[in-house]
Amino acid sequence: RRNKAVNENLEISKNQQTKLSKLVQKADDSMCYNNDDEKAKVFKPYSTFRLCWGICCCALSIYTCVAVPYWVAFAESNSDEYSLIMINVLIDMFFMIDLYLRCYEFTFPANTQYEKSQMAVDFISCFALLDVMSYRLSGMKHFRYLCLLRISRIPSFCDEVSQNLNFRGIRISLAINLLCKQGLFYLMTNHWVACVWFIIHRYLERSEKFTWATTDCPFGGDVGDYKCLAKYDPVIGEHNICNLGSMVECYVRSFHFALTTLSTVGYGDISPVTEIETIWENCVVLTGACFMAGLIGAFGAYLSENDSLGMNAFRLKIQSLKNYMSYRNIPDYIQNEIFFSHHFRWQKSQGLDEHETLQILPEPLQHDISYEVKRRVLHLVPIFKPLPLIVQKRICHALIPQVYPKDSIIYSVGDIGHEILFIVSGVVTVTLPSDLSELDTSGKSNAA
Repeated sequence: RRNKAVNENLEISKNQQTKLSKLVQKADDSMCYNNDDEKAKVFKPYSTFRLCWGICCCALSIYTCVAVPYWVAFAESNSDEYSLIMINVLIDMFFMIDLYLRCYEFTFPANTQYEKSQMAVDFISCFALLDVMSYRLSGMKHFRYLCLLRISRIPSFCDEVSQNLNFRGIRISLAINLLCKQGLFYLMTNHWVACVWFIIHRYLERSEKFTWATTDCPFGGDVGDYKCLAKYDPVIGEHNICNLGSMVECYVRSFHFALTTLSTVGYGDISPVTEIETIWENCVVLTGACFMAGLIGAFGAYLSENDSLGMNAFRLKIQSLKNYMSYRNIPDYIQNEIFFSHHFRWQKSQGLDEHETLQILPEPLQHDISYEVKRRVLHLVPIFKPLPLIVQKRICHALIPQVYPKDSIIYSVGDIGHEILFIVSGVVTVTLPSDLSELDTSGKSNAA
């Protein structure tokens, strides 16, 4: 009857209009992709190449989002624009290759989630390559700003690297991942705000006598003195760009202004003067309030995870056990065995309940996971090696880890045993009682 049903399904699968035919076709595509050729191995989701590629994507995206605003705000007139443009061209070419790989090579079938939400951002940001034409056509120079769209891709790149590291045994919890991303975007926002402050001073208020920069005198002196960040020249009716030794020093002052206003309300040593500066200051303060709330939430998630799954949770559990056993007058040797068992389980699973985790999975998948985790224990017993694989998986799934401290008693005379114990590590000593009459018939024959 089963063979008849299989033959009927095979006949149905030959019809291209049926759902079964489409499922068979997808399975064939998967088998074709999962061959052992070198190309498939390199582009697998958790390969070393994918890890290195994800790190490069994350690092270059961060560099782009940091370098472009800095170049717009603090670039000196005698800077080497040619070398900067060549670096940008190489980065844009890298992301064009990344766009191709993510569409055609990295996944099978086509990654619909990437096509729906992220491919458009990568495609539009690649138009920043047209910035190389700015030498000939001045109207094209604004294409460079399109690469700033890649800031929205940084979280996905970080998640990709985190998943790859978790696959390799380097566990990064969701709370730590969230906290790192919040800190990264907080620092990047400070950088952007510092650049915007200097852009306002450099391009929008060049003819203003009093601005936040001309009134900022970090080395003392009066407003308009050479010790201020910028100095107004009444002859030409403009202030200079930076009155300090280098643009880096001006950037440090701008970053200080941004950091104090994003984290608090400012120290008062630098303050807005004009109307546009006041408007931007209000936007910065509101943005800083949102970021501080996000950082507090990320820290709260990290502390909550540490309290529920970390060492603090384990210590609280041990303390509650101590209180209970003290209240019930549990003997010391039993307390030692309980503590030893809990410490062992904590070292192996870090508070994760493996049984509860497996229960939400399908039973065949539970067997596969149990076999991968416990097959080394099973293969210590030679009689189990020739058994069929499905039988070995079922045996591994039924195995429950046990741990006993030194000099503890596993079985005593008269105990009824319902389990089979496999010794993974350690030494077990079998001793006979002085009175052999306590043994059953089998025990007496073995003792003889």
